[in-house]
Amino acid sequence: MAAAATFKPVTGMLRRGLILDLSIALGLGFTFGNAFWYGYHMPRTNARDNYYKKLEEQRAAKQGN
Repeated sequence: MAAAATFKPVTGMLRRGLILDLSIALGLGFTFGNAFWYGYHMPRTNARDNYYKKLEEQRAAKQGN
């Protein structure tokens, strides 16, 4: 029985590690998600929209509208 008292409780260490792991995962996920969204997705979307806007303006100019 005395040997059981010499071990540290594992639950506190697991909880602290879990909170740290979740904090890091959410922080990195948010950071890289924003980097993808504003660094790749939005510029490509704006370039596509500008292309089709220019194409529509050229089509309208040919029709005389």
